[in-house]
Amino acid sequence: MKLYFAKFISVIFHPLIMPPAGLLLLFNSGTYLDFLTWQQQRAILMIYFTGTTILPLTTIPMLMLHKMATDLRMEKHSERVVPLMITVIFYGFTWYMLFRLNVPGLITIYSLTATLAVFIVALISIKWKISLHMTALGALAGTLLAVALRFNVNLQLFMSIIFIFGGLAGWARLSLKAHTPSQVYAGYIMGLALAFIMIYNH
Repeated sequence: MKLYFAKFISVIFHPLIMPPAGLLLLFNSGTYLDFLTWQQQRAILMIYFTGTTILPLTTIPMLMLHKMATDLRMEKHSERVVPLMITVIFYGFTWYMLFRLNVPGLITIYSLTATLAVFIVALISIKWKISLHMTALGALAGTLLAVALRFNVNLQLFMSIIFIFGGLAGWARLSLKAHTPSQVYAGYIMGLALAFIMIYNH
C-alpha cells in the first residue's frame, strides 16, 4: 500500500505537470496578472501547457522506439540527458513565443526560469541523477516566495501547500528508492534557489 501511494504521489507531482500548475498559481497570486482577462489567461496557459507538457511527452515513445529510453521513468541518469535536452528546446521555444507575444514580464521570466532549470538538470544528469520531481517543486516554492516578497502579496496558503507537497514528493521518491537523500535535497534546493533569484530580481 505504501509503494502504491508513493507511485501515485510521483505521478500527480510529475515534473512536466508542475510548470503549468505554477502558472495557474501565478494567475491567482494577487499581482498585476489579475488584470489579465480569462481569455488572455487561457490563451497563455494553452501555449505554455502545450510547449512544456504535451510536446515533451510526445517525444518519449520515439525515444523508447530508438532505445534511447527504457521507459517513462528513465531511471538511469544517462537516459535522461537526451530527453531533457529536447525538453529544453521545447521550453526555450515556448519562452520565445511568450516573449514575442509581449505577455507580462512575470510570465516570461517564469518561463525562462523553467527553461534554465531543465538545462541545469540536463547538465548534472550527465554525471549524476538529481531529482527532477524535487527540482520542479523547489522551483515552484522559490517562485511563490519570490513573488510574495517582490510584490508584497500574501501567498502563505499557497506556499504552505507547496511545501507540504514537496515533502510528500521527497518521501515518495525515497520510498520508491528512485533517489538518494542527497539527490532529493539537491534537486529541491537548486530549484528553489534558481527560481527565487531569477524571479525576485526580474
